[in-house]
Amino acid sequence: MSSNTTSRVAAGVAAGLIVSSVPAMADTDGESAQLAPLVVTPTRMTQTVDESLSSVSVIDRDEIDRQQPRQVSDLLQGRAGTSLTTNGPFGKNTSLFMRGTNPDHTLLLVDGVPMNSATLGGAAWQYLPPAEIDRIEVVRGPRTSVYGADAIGGVVQIFTREGEEGPPRFRAFGGAGSFNTHEFGVGVSGGTAASRYALSASHYETDGINVLDETGDEDPDGFENTSFSGRFSHRLNGGAELFATGMRSQGETEFDANDGEEDWTDHVFQALRGGVRGDLTDRWFSELAVSQAKDEQDTFDSSGGEYWYYTERHEVSWRNELYWGAGHVWAFGGDWRDEEVDTAEDYDETSRYNAGAYTQLELDLSRHDLGSSLRYDDNEAYGDNVTGQVAWGVDVTDRLRLRSSYGTAFKAPTFNDLYFPGFGNPDLEPETSESFEIGARQAGRYSYWDLAVFQTDIDDLISGWPPVNVNEARIRGAELEAGAHWQEWQISGAFTYLDHEDRETGDELARRPNESLRLDLDRQLGDFSVGATGIARGRSFDRGERVSGYGLLNLRTSYAITPEWTLRGTLENALDKDYETADGYNQPGRAVFVSLHFNQH
Repeated sequence: MSSNTTSRVAAGVAAGLIVSSVPAMADTDGESAQLAPLVVTPTRMTQTVDESLSSVSVIDRDEIDRQQPRQVSDLLQGRAGTSLTTNGPFGKNTSLFMRGTNPDHTLLLVDGVPMNSATLGGAAWQYLPPAEIDRIEVVRGPRTSVYGADAIGGVVQIFTREGEEGPPRFRAFGGAGSFNTHEFGVGVSGGTAASRYALSASHYETDGINVLDETGDEDPDGFENTSFSGRFSHRLNGGAELFATGMRSQGETEFDANDGEEDWTDHVFQALRGGVRGDLTDRWFSELAVSQAKDEQDTFDSSGGEYWYYTERHEVSWRNELYWGAGHVWAFGGDWRDEEVDTAEDYDETSRYNAGAYTQLELDLSRHDLGSSLRYDDNEAYGDNVTGQVAWGVDVTDRLRLRSSYGTAFKAPTFNDLYFPGFGNPDLEPETSESFEIGARQAGRYSYWDLAVFQTDIDDLISGWPPVNVNEARIRGAELEAGAHWQEWQISGAFTYLDHEDRETGDELARRPNESLRLDLDRQLGDFSVGATGIARGRSFDRGERVSGYGLLNLRTSYAITPEWTLRGTLENALDKDYETADGYNQPGRAVFVSLHFNQH
């Protein structure tokens, strides 16, 4: 049996064990001991995960605390339909592949603010601070008809911490570990019957590891990041609510240059949003908001050279929801975005606007649910696009729900694609896609599982340099997510299988593993807790080279010294595996981190 076949069988068996364990932990009554998480990202409207007609996962603050991640990629790696590659750890370029689509086919939102770069295309996942995050919603499948360009593969939304009614509650933490790593942070939150607030700040720095061997520079490549976040809301006497959110990360990351010298990039990653929302009538909800996004990366080399890519995006949005009957909702709205770039290169165009309008309809027909969305975008640079989506769900039993959907999406050409001096192609068309999905979800009192099969066909893929619309891709796959809690045990897992092909060449798409598996297991033992995460990833190809698959084991523990003080520790890559996610870029070996946390109740 080949190693590839062995890894596929092993992953399939492990995934089967997750599913087979779930019914054994389920009860016989229809009540729920734990409410299903609320989500807003699939449709922009609040609903539970069980009610959603999408494939969606939620990572809440409790799970983030248990996982003790150093970077956001630690939380997302191996989740259903999701894989990441990094050009080394700790602040290095990170790419997220959602259901096998390109890294710039996944839209990143921070508190509703789109954060993808207008020059580089993808999002700077490496600069997101785990300490400032309250929860993460991951929606798999196209969402362009809801959010506009770039959401071919899906959407990931980061929500910063928020306050609750009560007196000020303070929190603080500090920690240290391998690679001369240090981190610390403070925060406060609270509120009244009418107002809520949360403020926090954190700092992370590490010497890192030597990322690239081939340059001859053996010095470690460090990372330093300082982050701030804030959230405020106030309800007026008439019922309307004023709100504001903000997050900012800034710092420096080092990397090895091809000349053997060490270069570095200074970064600023910022999302600001504010507005007013409330009920215009007892059946009409409306929100008016403005936002700003910044993605600034300024790179310096050892010879004194400098090059930079800055994106600044301003947006005004208006959203409305009209409710009628037994759970029917009609939503409509529009947004206007202005993108401006500043680079070291002399671009022919440095700004563009996009005007969008959309409508959504959600119908609750007893056991059946229907959802649809339609959006029109008019962009100054590449013209207009119309995208849409339809979805259907049916409750087979009180616990089992089937769903299916079809959607179209598009990816906008970046400023680099269109206007890079000497190489840009102003005649590029947007990349377009069609996606189909069939899924099932069962949720009980102690457990759930979610299974989906899907296919995405992408046309007019932008490829080459100078870029042209030439390639077509087809991606087929299946994903399984499951979880259970029973007494002091918590278990969750995900398995993804992908069959992906460049239709022009017949080759597999770069950097995507065909299979991935993640298992998380935690046990509470009085004031102690112990846990482990196992990640298995199949082989992939990068720059024509084979990148071997690997398996990782991460261990963690915590001890509640008092109700307010907690000591936590992790042993990452416990088996000291030598592995890569991108060809030639090293990943860290065995590492230990310890932290002390104060959380006022």
